[in-house]
Amino acid sequence: MTAMKSTAWHLMQVLHARGVRTVFGVHGANIEDMYAAAHAVGVTAVVAKHEFAAGAMADGITRLTGRPGVVMTTSGGGAMNVVPALAEAYDSRVPVLALIGSAPTTLAGQGAFQDMLNPPDTIDLVGLLAAVTGSCSVIAASESAPGALATAFATLDRGLPAALVIPKNIQAEPMSPVAVIHHEGNSPVDESVDVRLEALAERIAAAATTPGRVCLWVGEEASWQRLGPAIAGLADLIGASVVASPGGRDVMAAETGFAGLTGVMGHPSAADAVRAAHVCVAVGCRMSITDRAGLDDALHSTDVTYIGSHRARFSGCAEIIGDDVARSVRMLAKFVAARLDTAVGRPATPLRYLPASPPAPGFQGLGAVIETIGAQLPSPCAVFADAGNVGAAALHHLPFSPMQRFVVALGMGGMGYGIAAGVGNAVRCAAEGDPTRTVVIAGDGAFYMHGMEIHTAVEHSAPLTLIILNNDAHGMCVTREHLYFPDTPTVNRFRPAALADGLDAMFPDLVVRHAGSVDDIETCCAELFSDTGPNCLVIDVDPEEVPPFAPFLEGLR
Repeated sequence: MTAMKSTAWHLMQVLHARGVRTVFGVHGANIEDMYAAAHAVGVTAVVAKHEFAAGAMADGITRLTGRPGVVMTTSGGGAMNVVPALAEAYDSRVPVLALIGSAPTTLAGQGAFQDMLNPPDTIDLVGLLAAVTGSCSVIAASESAPGALATAFATLDRGLPAALVIPKNIQAEPMSPVAVIHHEGNSPVDESVDVRLEALAERIAAAATTPGRVCLWVGEEASWQRLGPAIAGLADLIGASVVASPGGRDVMAAETGFAGLTGVMGHPSAADAVRAAHVCVAVGCRMSITDRAGLDDALHSTDVTYIGSHRARFSGCAEIIGDDVARSVRMLAKFVAARLDTAVGRPATPLRYLPASPPAPGFQGLGAVIETIGAQLPSPCAVFADAGNVGAAALHHLPFSPMQRFVVALGMGGMGYGIAAGVGNAVRCAAEGDPTRTVVIAGDGAFYMHGMEIHTAVEHSAPLTLIILNNDAHGMCVTREHLYFPDTPTVNRFRPAALADGLDAMFPDLVVRHAGSVDDIETCCAELFSDTGPNCLVIDVDPEEVPPFAPFLEGLR
């Protein structure tokens, strides 16, 4: 008689059946059964350097692939470290599944090492995770695993992260075979969605007499669902200008009618396009303050409708909430086409940039650095930008192309996310035999937080280029000190660090370059982007340079 497989094996087998091929985490005693099970069913289990980074890796691949990422951590500090990553996933509506080990049930409440399930004597792990996920279940017996999985999958289908806490002894417990949980996919179409789309189509058709009187505002859902062609077709039909939030940066190419990015790191031309519109349709853009900074007055005097899966973060708009945003865009185009005799054609909207802050002598300006990098980017590729001055410059100055996927995390906005998430995506590509290069653009502050995930890329020979813009400072904080606390000594300037030399010495298999001039940057990028494995480029930049961040530039006037 064949022995029954463990609960861990069955859980991992169900995930494998749903398309999971790579999981991220940090190994430990109370999660080791899940790692063994991953190997047994053919899932690559990646060991990161830190649990936050592992969570960011799972988050990053979800944003790019549309498939829920999985992070696995052990109990105690491991479980605590993943919380910030889940907070980012929750705020940005990224469906990440966290599998978290805990002490055996037989020892819970008995003073077990890293017990987290007996509050108030212990920490309340379930309560903590419930605050940063859409659902958190404890699998207290193997029989409860199917129900817990069903709850987790339903949460992921709603675009939210989910957590399963699995005690050590339950992972190892034999379990009867479990059928793969049936997944319905999208819910039946809500007929009221089409009614509201038809009403919107009427208003658009009435406004679409002159190019630019309608503005389409694309966000992260439009990016994740790859709606660029549908948006372009709709824009041609109704003569719309198109703008993007930071999360929608890779939806459109820089073509006629595209006015750039909105928000604090955006382009003046995008703000002008929104202000000129009589009707504004936000597609998958929730219009957070980061998305809409400086536009509230214009939006309150404009007919604004939001189309998406989650509620908007701007109260002055109509909402069309549905599970299938792509269908909503198709139906809107159909309804509008029935009301227009001919396509209107998009307006001419030249892209305009924020004024540049000149760098100190001896340094290249952020704009020139990013534009030089951007001109060498391969197609296709994936670009991950980290928070701070570098992220602002990347958002503002990189070229726009749907073939160059772009990810920036602005939910919690934590430094180091871009490095970790980019490494995770590159490792996923290596595991799947995909040669597509991932390019991470980060500052030295982000590198000091989670830059050692480059070790993870080296271990997996991942197609990654890590670009570190080193200003020996927390640059954005230096600017804030100058603007808002001019009489306070800086705490955000650091002694010089030879990052390129250090990385070159640490990792014999890592190609490392250090560039100063624009010509050097161009040459190094051409070399590194054509490589097959991991590599790194360090570029020195001015800590005093003000990034393309509207509040700072206004403060200098």
